[in-house]
Amino acid sequence: MNSGLKKTLLLLTAITFFLLAAGMGGYHFWFPQWYYPFFPFLLLIFYLVNSGVFILFYRSLRKPENQFIRTFMGSTGAKLMIYLILLLVYIMNAPKTSISFAVSFSILYIVYTAFDLSIMVGLVKRPKEKTL
Repeated sequence: MNSGLKKTLLLLTAITFFLLAAGMGGYHFWFPQWYYPFFPFLLLIFYLVNSGVFILFYRSLRKPENQFIRTFMGSTGAKLMIYLILLLVYIMNAPKTSISFAVSFSILYIVYTAFDLSIMVGLVKRPKEKTL
């Protein structure tokens, strides 16, 4: 396994544990009435999906540029579809906790997407800077 991938997955794990602690603490101390039992599983889903995308992304860095772009766009589209299906299925099946689910889902999506972008922009820029 690539050392960059290991570092990225380790950072992703740290962010996930931080979000778990912050989320559980927030639900316990400030918003106990909004807690829903699916929250830890939601974090696990975000972690697994983003880990899969990072693994695909690191593998595609060694491929030709047109295949890299195709892999990147495909994995991003698949990730969005997974999230959309998860969001719709949960809201349809548990309407009582749908507001707290949607709020926590939005926060997690923003945090994980910001992390994804920071890692991916750094990786895409690095090979181009070496060739200059």
